[in-house]
Amino acid sequence: MIKLIATDLDGTLVDRQGHIAAEDIAALRRAREMGALVVVATGRMPSTLELYLERLEVGENDPVVGGQGAVIARRNGEALHVLTIPRHIALAGAAIVQAHDAVPVFYTLHGALMPRVAFSPAEDAFWLGDSLRYDPEALAHLDDDLVKLLAVQPDKSRAPALLDALQEELGDRAEVVRSHHWFIEAVHKRATKGEAIAWLAAQQGIARDEVLAIGDAGNDVSMLRWAGVSAAPADATPDARDAASWVGPRQSEHIVAAAIKRYLP
Repeated sequence: MIKLIATDLDGTLVDRQGHIAAEDIAALRRAREMGALVVVATGRMPSTLELYLERLEVGENDPVVGGQGAVIARRNGEALHVLTIPRHIALAGAAIVQAHDAVPVFYTLHGALMPRVAFSPAEDAFWLGDSLRYDPEALAHLDDDLVKLLAVQPDKSRAPALLDALQEELGDRAEVVRSHHWFIEAVHKRATKGEAIAWLAAQQGIARDEVLAIGDAGNDVSMLRWAGVSAAPADATPDARDAASWVGPRQSEHIVAAAIKRYLP
């Protein structure tokens, strides 16, 4: 029996317009009524998710996985588990990001700084959170510990080369994943969605074979592989499809609802 459902946000539950289908919301509600713990697992920081968590009916004390697994916090803001990265790693990564004409974004638990606009101020805020601030000397002005470095490459055709360069430079010191068409992220070496879901399951006394994971991209592969059963939409990245137990309908055709129907009949 499934006791924990871990679902990605962007590209799985949320489309490019920020919409969540009523069918997926209803399916998650039904899963909770059947006793399952529903956990949002995303690259976004928990502090930027309030609108989505409200739509998804996440409880104030329910856990949320953010920062690619670097942060586990309750919706009410209480941090449960946090992994940070040293500034020298962020500096090394940022130099590569800028050499590839991309924009680095530096995240702490409470906000984000970036040196310049990547898309437009409105679109940057949509993707990166309302707490985002611009500062040409961003890293120098951050006082809190860094949770992740995000690289924004508006030209998605150049993202693979940037991913390769970051993995080559940081691969033995940080976890580097591509999370969306334009985004590549570097976090603590042990910060993955799979590790975070495994930690949460252990805290809740839930066995691996009682976990369903749903995701669509490279940053979801670790939890798709770890979970007892997993699902990816038909339009997921190849590595996510390969990692999933089952490939279902496209995101726009309600992959979350379809997976819950399949595994929680």
